[in-house]
Amino acid sequence: MTYTDRKFLALVHMTMFRPATLGLMALCLMPSCKKGDKEPAYVQLGTVSVAPASAAEGTGSEKITDLWVFADDEALGVWESGSRVPVLREGTTNLQLIAGIWRNGVRDDRIQYPYYATWNQSVELSRLSTFRIDPTFEYFPNVSFWIEDFESIGYRFEKDLGDTTMNVITDPSLVFEGNASGEIYVDEDHPFVRLITSETIDIQGNEPVFLELDHRNDHRFLIGTVTEAFGTVSITPYLFVAPTLRADGGMPWNKIYVDLSSLLNQPGAMNKKFYIEVQLQSGYTEGTIYVDNFKLVYR
Repeated sequence: MTYTDRKFLALVHMTMFRPATLGLMALCLMPSCKKGDKEPAYVQLGTVSVAPASAAEGTGSEKITDLWVFADDEALGVWESGSRVPVLREGTTNLQLIAGIWRNGVRDDRIQYPYYATWNQSVELSRLSTFRIDPTFEYFPNVSFWIEDFESIGYRFEKDLGDTTMNVITDPSLVFEGNASGEIYVDEDHPFVRLITSETIDIQGNEPVFLELDHRNDHRFLIGTVTEAFGTVSITPYLFVAPTLRADGGMPWNKIYVDLSSLLNQPGAMNKKFYIEVQLQSGYTEGTIYVDNFKLVYR
């Protein structure tokens, strides 16, 4: 199933349903699902991972939350990772999975991620037995990447405004993966910064544009874009990324997929960049944002 084929799947319009409910609906709507039918086999959705084909695709960091499941090209619904999926088949069966994500970090906006290729595997199913799969997804070929993972000297951002900056940290207790991550710290004396990518990104056409980003933060931050059209530079705020700080004081890493398509595909737009901005919020004396693996994915 190619990237183009998937763009027209009817199931993409069903992502607002709860996955477990949708899976049951799909099972019961199958033509062969009648009283007295044989008992199903089960597929256990196990560990999900991403395997980049080369260093040019960055790391395998992912947050795949949902899976579109097919058996011999027949849709079985949308299921959360870790679910046990009933399948009314026996013997050799070709399973296909499409990876789903929360667009812009919104739980109720679940979509097929357009740049992970469909996973498939032939398995042997038998009635009432459970077959576990641990799918590993890859990016589609001919996809472009802009990456900042802080593993090289310096970074690919420059300060546009503000009285602080982003530091590269190497403390293993703070780094997400690899040898380094980025850190932005704001306080009452240094309350604001905007950092813009230091070079334009060659995005053409009208295909999806997603920014993948790992973050750990006790303060919200803003993602936006910078474009130029007809001699006018536009700086457009887009999405506030929520803190990961928990009530118990823990602050885990999270991953977000930011959909920048509508901003970076505007007609006439040139010199395309994106930015990260931090403003000390009212009532706070300081805030810290850790970031890693900026990965802009586009065609």
